[in-house]
Amino acid sequence: MTAIPKNWFLGSLIFITAFCSYAYELVLAQILSILWGDVVLQYTITTGIYIAAMGFGASLTPTKISAHRMFIWIEVALSLLAMAAPFCLIGADVHYRAEATFVSYLFIILIGFLSGMELPLLLRIKQESSDDSESAEKALFLDYFGMFFAGLLFALFLNRAWGTLQTSLWLALLNLALALICGIVWGFRHKKMWKLESPVLFVSFGLLTWFVTTYLNLYQETLEKWVIGN
Repeated sequence: MTAIPKNWFLGSLIFITAFCSYAYELVLAQILSILWGDVVLQYTITTGIYIAAMGFGASLTPTKISAHRMFIWIEVALSLLAMAAPFCLIGADVHYRAEATFVSYLFIILIGFLSGMELPLLLRIKQESSDDSESAEKALFLDYFGMFFAGLLFALFLNRAWGTLQTSLWLALLNLALALICGIVWGFRHKKMWKLESPVLFVSFGLLTWFVTTYLNLYQETLEKWVIGN
């Protein structure tokens, strides 16, 4: 892969990961505002905790582990968290009210913490493959713009067209597809990925796609009944 396609590919990764991660937090804030009311409070607290957790994640990003492989597994973890978060938040509020606050904030922290590691890892990968002295500035622009675009699109389209729960599932699928693409692209240079990451990603993506397309309506109906019954 030549320098220009590499830069475009890494730039796209930065933008999409920022988009997905911030959209996850908006989904969680929307769910909490439905469950607990006070929209301003829930969005403010969720965003604040998310940004703080991102800072911790960025500062604690390992430097002695392969950035390529770690980035892939973080995307897998984020996709699984995004798929499980609505179910766990609503389930905890309905069946374990005393622990609901802890469960909710735990998911916010985990998603924020892992999201905070994404940009440092991608910057390491970018610096290893490019001599572009402005790579950090360009990466920050794409990261911030991705979050801005996520907020805009979530408010104007995603939440209206798909609803909060479906949006979370489709974003989880997008995150896992991103990890799969990275496993394929980077696997040509890092042969060990073909032995572990690529097979696991193919199976995970296939299973998640099957789950979303088969049980999407049941997933949404179940959670909506819990909310109404609550």
